[in-house]
Amino acid sequence: MKDYLANDIRNVVLMGHAGAGKSTLIEASLLFTKAIDRMGKTLDGTSTVDFDPEEVKKGQSIYTAIAPVEWRGKKINFIDTPGYLDYEGEMVSGFSVGDNALIVVSGKDGVETGTLKAWKMVNKKKVPGIFFINKMDDENANFESVFADLRDAFGKSVIPFEMPMVKDGKAIGSINILRNKAWFYSDMSKPQNVPDEYAAEVEDYYNQIAEAIAMTDDELMEKFFEGERFSEEEVAKGLRIGVRSGDIHPVYCGSATEGKGIERLLDLITEYLPCYAEIGTVMATDENGDEVILETNESEMVSAQVYKTIVDPFVGRISYLKVMTGVLSTDSVLFNTKKETNEKINQIYVVKGKNQIAVGKLFTGDIGAVTKLAVTETNDTLCAKELKVSYPDIEFPKPMLGMAIAPKTKADEDKMSDALKRILDEDKALSLVKNTETSEQVLYAMGDQAIDVVVNKLKYKYKVEITLKEPKVQYRETIRAKVEAQGKHKKQTGGAGQYGDVWIRFEPSDTEEMEFATDIFGGSVPRQFWAPTEAGLRECMEHGILAGYKVVGVKATLYDGSTHPVDSKEVAFKAAARLAFKAAMPKAKPILLEPIGKVVIIAPETYTGAIMGDLAKRNGSVLGMEMIDGGDQRIEAEVPMAEMMKYATELRSMTQGTGSYTIEFDRYEPASAEVTKKVVAAAELEKDDED
Repeated sequence: MKDYLANDIRNVVLMGHAGAGKSTLIEASLLFTKAIDRMGKTLDGTSTVDFDPEEVKKGQSIYTAIAPVEWRGKKINFIDTPGYLDYEGEMVSGFSVGDNALIVVSGKDGVETGTLKAWKMVNKKKVPGIFFINKMDDENANFESVFADLRDAFGKSVIPFEMPMVKDGKAIGSINILRNKAWFYSDMSKPQNVPDEYAAEVEDYYNQIAEAIAMTDDELMEKFFEGERFSEEEVAKGLRIGVRSGDIHPVYCGSATEGKGIERLLDLITEYLPCYAEIGTVMATDENGDEVILETNESEMVSAQVYKTIVDPFVGRISYLKVMTGVLSTDSVLFNTKKETNEKINQIYVVKGKNQIAVGKLFTGDIGAVTKLAVTETNDTLCAKELKVSYPDIEFPKPMLGMAIAPKTKADEDKMSDALKRILDEDKALSLVKNTETSEQVLYAMGDQAIDVVVNKLKYKYKVEITLKEPKVQYRETIRAKVEAQGKHKKQTGGAGQYGDVWIRFEPSDTEEMEFATDIFGGSVPRQFWAPTEAGLRECMEHGILAGYKVVGVKATLYDGSTHPVDSKEVAFKAAARLAFKAAMPKAKPILLEPIGKVVIIAPETYTGAIMGDLAKRNGSVLGMEMIDGGDQRIEAEVPMAEMMKYATELRSMTQGTGSYTIEFDRYEPASAEVTKKVVAAAELEKDDED
């Protein structure tokens, strides 16, 4: 593969719903340009971009992959992203390095959740975007219906540049609106004149394009209103402006599996989508946090951002990066601004799916990989030592579905820990929380399919089998009454004895941790025994008497007691404190406290009623609602956290995958009698199982 400068590179991220045919479209482009000699398939493990064992097993994309296509002297870096929402982190990763977006839509299924998600991301970042209606070979495909759905969903900027010719319900060819030419699938060697029966429709679509082009330039608008037809040069000029500004989103169609429509799609990408150099400048920050403007060309000092990391068992760490400015060269030494250390660039690769092609250089705007970097991770910036800048972090989605994870055997604890560290290095939409209170490690992911991928990777790649269970909810216990109790520990074993005697007053308090006080008169309990008494109480407070949860909101006052001149020891007073705790708690009106979370839900307004009703069933209370950009509703609510354990999956089902949420612990509140009964019963059952 030859070297390509920034002006000749198009970075195009493929997005859309799972199953729309994104990977197949890339495969067809590689085959058409003779980069591969046969069409690969995900299910049989021959796909260029879906090569991971889990992708083969599931028959769908899970990870972002790169496939460069050379066409008419240009290089198109196709960035394949998964469409299933469990793998949103990978979609975000791939989208971060795309300068243009190609949204693939099924000609049979039309606008789906993944289509809406892709459009939101494209619209928010203002990335030039085009649509490809795929699967036109399917007997149930309907271009007009899908195009109408796209237009209804995304507005007048969505304009067809290609339309199918259909006979007896089957696509027999396509018409390019701009060129006013037809291609029959039976003979793709040369274009034909548009059949008469399509002439009026083609003219109507052309007028839509002409009107959109006219809006990009005052001179073109004047010519349009005078009824004059645009020249090819004027069309090209207007389209480039309109596509770059987002005022025009071309729609093409074809069949990836049949290789139809590929040539004209590649032409559209190379002719009308902007190269990275056209961005002109990028913003970074220096060591002091001040903004630095850099030019997107090869004469600028080199800088690159790592957007993805893979830990290969044979090669080691592979860092995927995009060259933001300058030229990245083999054997150079770059500065990692986050880690504040130098990294040696030993070898640079151009990546084509699972294949890595060694190159000497990568130029501005290009995407590639380097191996064996010592400390560099995803989101790190590498740059010339004289530059020392950082690029904004890629904002990965926050995972909400948590499962407690543990190795099946004690011997695998260290092995699991090491494997999880590598997996988390690769996927920034995963997180692992070690809960010291429950002694659980909780793995958080975007959904149950993402959890399943981790489990399989641990099993087959790292040879670690694990167990999963729902994480324990961190309830609390407290008291509502003021009580006094004696704790007296007396032990005689033939030798030195043990004697400790305390009277302690327990009462409700506003503090979370236990508040300890003394109110001793006459030295009934000498000062040296106060600390062990407190220590004994604090140990007891870790496990309440209702369900074994931590006790909070208690003030304990040591006010009396007695000692033995020989047998009183610290250990005895510690034991006496425990006895006082056990005697007092049942009389102090103990209650269970449940954790309440503050939830923010974002979903289309259509689902507001269903979400509100569901929150009510979860004993939640809505705090407020507001419309936000994109037509979504933002709902704030408070909900018991025990009711939200599977909410990531349930919200997705409720909103057809269009809803998202975050939850953060807010406070504890007294649990209802029903909840208390349920939690106490579960604790007793768990205790019986342990016994």
